[in-house]
Amino acid sequence: MQAPALKARGDGIVWLLLRKVTLRHWLGEPRQSSLLVLILGLGVAVFMSVRLANRAATAGFQNFTDTLTGQSDFLIKAPAGSLPEDVLGELRSALGPRAVHIIPVVEATAAAPRAAGEADRPWGRTTYQLLGVDLVALSNLPMRESSDARILGSSRQSDEGASGGFWPALRQGPRVFASPHVLETQGTAAGKALVLNIDGKIVSLQVAGVIPSLPDGPRVPDNLVLLDLPDLQELVQRQGRLDRVEFLVEPGAGAEALRAEVPRLLRELSRGRWSVATPGVRRESAETMTRAFRLNLTVLSLVALLVGLYLVLQALDGAVVRRRSEIAVLRSLGLEERTVRMAWLVEAAVLGLAGGVAGVLLGWAGAQVAVRFVGQTVNALYYATTVKAAALEGGEAAVAVALAVGASLAAGWLPAREAARTPPAQILVRHGMDTQGQPLLRNHGLALAAILLGIILCRLPPLHLQGGGRFPLAGYAAAFLWIFGGGILCSLGLPAAALMGARLSRRFVSVRLALSHLVRPSGRHRLAIACLLCSIGMTAGMAILVSSFESTVRGWVGRSLHADLYVSSDGSQSASALNGLEADTWRAIVRHPGVVDATVLSAVPIELDGIQTLLSGTELSSFIRHTDLPWVERPADGSVFDAARNQGLALASESFSERFGMHRGDHVVVRTPAGPEGLTLAGIYADYGNERGSLIVERGDLVRWFSDSHATNVALYLRPGTDPDAVRADLLRRFPGLSIYSNPRLRMEILRIFRQTFSITYALEIIGVAVSVVGMALTLSSVLLDRREELTTLRSLGFTRQEVAAATAAEGLVLTLCSVAGGTLLSLALGWLLIHVINKQSFGWTLGFEMPWGQIAGLDAVVLAAATAVAFAVGRWGAALPSEREE
Repeated sequence: MQAPALKARGDGIVWLLLRKVTLRHWLGEPRQSSLLVLILGLGVAVFMSVRLANRAATAGFQNFTDTLTGQSDFLIKAPAGSLPEDVLGELRSALGPRAVHIIPVVEATAAAPRAAGEADRPWGRTTYQLLGVDLVALSNLPMRESSDARILGSSRQSDEGASGGFWPALRQGPRVFASPHVLETQGTAAGKALVLNIDGKIVSLQVAGVIPSLPDGPRVPDNLVLLDLPDLQELVQRQGRLDRVEFLVEPGAGAEALRAEVPRLLRELSRGRWSVATPGVRRESAETMTRAFRLNLTVLSLVALLVGLYLVLQALDGAVVRRRSEIAVLRSLGLEERTVRMAWLVEAAVLGLAGGVAGVLLGWAGAQVAVRFVGQTVNALYYATTVKAAALEGGEAAVAVALAVGASLAAGWLPAREAARTPPAQILVRHGMDTQGQPLLRNHGLALAAILLGIILCRLPPLHLQGGGRFPLAGYAAAFLWIFGGGILCSLGLPAAALMGARLSRRFVSVRLALSHLVRPSGRHRLAIACLLCSIGMTAGMAILVSSFESTVRGWVGRSLHADLYVSSDGSQSASALNGLEADTWRAIVRHPGVVDATVLSAVPIELDGIQTLLSGTELSSFIRHTDLPWVERPADGSVFDAARNQGLALASESFSERFGMHRGDHVVVRTPAGPEGLTLAGIYADYGNERGSLIVERGDLVRWFSDSHATNVALYLRPGTDPDAVRADLLRRFPGLSIYSNPRLRMEILRIFRQTFSITYALEIIGVAVSVVGMALTLSSVLLDRREELTTLRSLGFTRQEVAAATAAEGLVLTLCSVAGGTLLSLALGWLLIHVINKQSFGWTLGFEMPWGQIAGLDAVVLAAATAVAFAVGRWGAALPSEREE
């Protein structure tokens, strides 16, 4: 019984110390305490806002799939292309009398016609998801009362007032049921017309009703439009073809046995024609597709938190210095090391908890802005999402608070150990102890070892994620080690910089006196340098990546885009848009009198070994006539560009090569509706428009395999002397559903979307730099509190407030100069790492190295000016500190 009693007494002493000592100090400096909590909260907020934005971006796709498959038990889908409609009879015959409902589904996409005066951009507007289902069959489905009841099962209850009910509406021809959001944004209602751009055609459809949301079902997606299956097949010219078939087992006594039997039967019946999956697989596809992107964004969001961790370490380390007398008194009264250490760790945990709570609130607010940036990038690179806001998730809030507490405890461990080791004799010699900071922060051998280990980690491969994604964990670990090692080594330059500054300012005694403190820098000086170095290095490193990426993309665009006009459906608003150009439309376009040559491209999504990619078809000889592809592995001869000799040959993008580990000469088998097709990779080319990778074959082969003559886009080469604007205007007059861009305009749009994709990373890095500058203010404030006696002496000797402020500004300037110099050097290493390791392993793209000297010089100048101004303001505050303060 004695041990629990001692433990209880120790815990009581810890809480007593927190109330009588810790709380008194934090309340005595409310501004500094609040600022520290806010900084930690800001780091957590950035992390949480990105997480919430990522969750919201994938939730829209998941809601869409839940609407369809929330009640289904299984589904089958072709590995590439579509399923022939005649498989329905085969499936029904094979299932026999089993109580299983068969639900055929066709999917398409559309967009609202461009309004007069609307910005002429190829991306950015809402993509509507069109679903064709057998409404007659759905009306007979059994309704489940459980939480997975489907919206589609209640479509017969949609809106019976305006159109006379479900059955009359079904008999009146092509009509749609739409989500409330679609009708609201398009200014229409049940009984009126909904005008859409489908495959480059402007189509007016009668609205039969509104899709309702069931109380216990998933929320209706904002962009959902529902049609009867034959109507949608006719609209998109896919008669006799299905995207997938879903299966619903009738509830009852034998339902579980059927759920085990049916998938086995479907697999036996497949013979390679389809794959069998559960609704959960489809719901996970969006998360799998964007996992690498979201992981990279999450890691970047931790930069601000890393800076906040440095500042927590700095604040607690400074508190140990200021409270040494109290600690020594407590130790002399018999307080054990364990109790002192526990008190400091609890203080760090409380600080982390306060920062975590603040971060949750700030993160939810920030997510409302971040979700728009993330949504734009997801739309451009992955799939359509209409999300505009992010909900506050309890699980994400718990993760954010746990991260804040964990980071604070990690930062507080060294100060806690230092406090516990403070000897009682310290009470006799208050300032006799070394204040150069933790030995860990002065261990130059450890810093060199960290940098060397980072170099080794650069050679390690990425983690392979489900669905073909890759995450460069070793690359990010190398970045962290270089930041850590650079932060330690950067303080080596402080003494030399301080001595040089003192020589240059011999006439200013106060400045020389202030810089003398940097000859033997304190632990807080070292931490301040590490904070700024981290932010400057990451921000400038990201600037190098973006500049290199932009320079590479500019070169790629210049070599690849040589046509005069580029034509696509104006309904293609996202990477997953299924809108194309009907054969009659694109053939009429290429026959225009002003067109001398044209390149027609068709693309279909396929799966290889369960990994999504694209199979494209075009006239391969056009690469010789009109483009200058940047080759990664050039074809050995010209046979791939000769239609008579390129049977079984394909070109692959670099991202395809990296994702599937294939190179020139390797073989791949593509499963098509016409059967498996073996292809040999004749060459690998660089492409920066699709991270999923692409295979390109002769377009005639693609049409034959998929029995589909739709085109994704058409590049037009005009006759010499023909005005591109005149041809464009003529085509738009004849085909108002098209999107037509001139060569210069398309290049501008590609670069605009590129910059938009990186906009959120800019915001993350700016926040990190701002936090570091504020951290400089906290450092100097803490240092000046320790120098109250010195400040009092200076005032007694006649130094003015301005002179004291100038001295502090000089100290801050030297600290910042060292940080800027070290951060710029670090950015070169991080830029190389981001370009050649992290980017390459994540997306498979080879980039040239481009140094944005102007941006980096501007960043350094802004940081120097801001830090010096902040240091001057802190100096003015410090000059007014009273000589006696209670501790």
